[in-house]
Parts: sequence; structure tokens; C-alpha cells
Amino acid sequence: MADVGPVLFVGDSVTRYQYMTLIHFLASGKYQHPFDGRESLSDALRHRPTKLHNQYDMLWVHAKNQISEHSTGGSPGLNYQHNRSAHLERAHLALRLHIDPSRKAHLYYGYVGSGVFEMQEAIDWAMNQRQDWRYLILNVCAHYTKDYTEAISRDVIAVVEWARQRYGDAFDKAGTQLVWKSCTTPQEKVRDLLDVEERKIAQYATATGLRIYDTRSVAKAATDQHLVTTWSAKEVHYLQFMYEQWNDLLLNILCPAAHAGFKEYR
Repeated sequence: MADVGPVLFVGDSVTRYQYMTLIHFLASGKYQHPFDGRESLSDALRHRPTKLHNQYDMLWVHAKNQISEHSTGGSPGLNYQHNRSAHLERAHLALRLHIDPSRKAHLYYGYVGSGVFEMQEAIDWAMNQRQDWRYLILNVCAHYTKDYTEAISRDVIAVVEWARQRYGDAFDKAGTQLVWKSCTTPQEKVRDLLDVEERKIAQYATATGLRIYDTRSVAKAATDQHLVTTWSAKEVHYLQFMYEQWNDLLLNILCPAAHAGFKEYR
């Protein structure tokens, strides 16, 4: 990941859990609890609140502790801001490589629920952190209700156009690529509506060069095979093994092993 460059995940709680699952894997070399065991990083409800801190606070505390436990000595680790009532969740993992501690991988996360403004605000925050981004991975989905799903493609396209206009020079200089992470909401009542939105975004992507990280196909394949993938039938949050599938897909795209100069480390 250090070779890839800095990566930002922008999205709602589904993206948060994917991010936490991924950074645990990068720090420890393994995933945590496939079916959301005790203190799972893909399920805030597995954490015990205190008088001062809610379950989501404790989730972030546990994530930071896990990174500290598993990462190479001297790693800056996981730094975050979290205020659930203010809808504020931002994180930065700076992880030293085991094989070369002088180099670091950088992965960021910014929470958004819905709407153009929230996505713009997240990208502004990211560009204030640094200008050398490799990938800005954007997702919104679950907070758009059944009667409002038609706004997803409109909002996403508007934000991509805005970002390219506002930060186009910086993107060109750094080789930054904007990426749409497709919707994974599995409920039957919105499935067809989301498919329509995904087709609109795909058409725009083909015309403009927007990259698509197709997590939806993985989620739909599991649904079509009647796998139990979410906390409950009405939930949009997945059991960890699904985040593992999406992360494995992402890592195989970003970090293919079979390239010139690849060395196997044991």
C-alpha cells in the first residue's frame, strides 16, 4: 500500500466498517472476526458503552488499540476524530511497513451520510490534509430513502464534476483518481431502484473516465445465492466476511502481486 500512495475512503457506516476491517488486516496480516465476534471492528454494537463513551466511541478506541498492538514499533498508528452527535468521523492510519519501517502506508476515512454538501466537505477536508492522493474512493447509499434514491446518481455526478473543477490541477499533478464505490444496500424494496442509479453512474463513468470499484456485484452475488450476509434481514450492515471480500477485491486491484520486480517476503 505504500507503493500505491495515500487512499481516502468517503462514505457512511458501511464504508467505516470496511475501512476498519481493512486497516486491521494491514496492521496484523489477518482479518478479525468473520461473523462479528466480541469487540468486532465491523459491528459497533459488539462494544460495551461506558458512562462517558457510547458504543461507537468504544469502537474507535478498540480500533486504535488494535492498530497499536499489531503494527510495527514506532508507527504513528491510527488517529481519529469522532463525535457521533455531530456526525463527525474522520481517521488517518499511518502504518510503517514491516519490511521497511522507513516507509508508511496512508489510509484515511471520512464519514458522509447523503447530499452534495457533505461529500464536498469531505473532499475539501482531504485536500487540506495533503495534495498527493492516489485514490479518492467515494460512496453514498444507505441514507437515501426509497423515495429519494433517484438523487444518488445526480449527487455523485455533481460532486465528481465539482471536485474535478476545483482540484483538477492538483489531481493531474499527483495522478489522483476519483473512484465510485458502488451501492451495496441489499433490501429487495430498493434493489431495482439502486440498479437504475448504478447504471446512470456507470454511463457517466464510461464517458468521463471515472473509475468504479464494483462492490455491488459481490453483494448481489451473495444475495442471489441466499447467503445470510447482514446483521438481520432489514439491515444494511454486513457481517465481516463480506467486507473481507470487498477488501480482497480492492487489494488485488491496487496491489497485484505478479508484476516486474515483485519479491516474496516470508
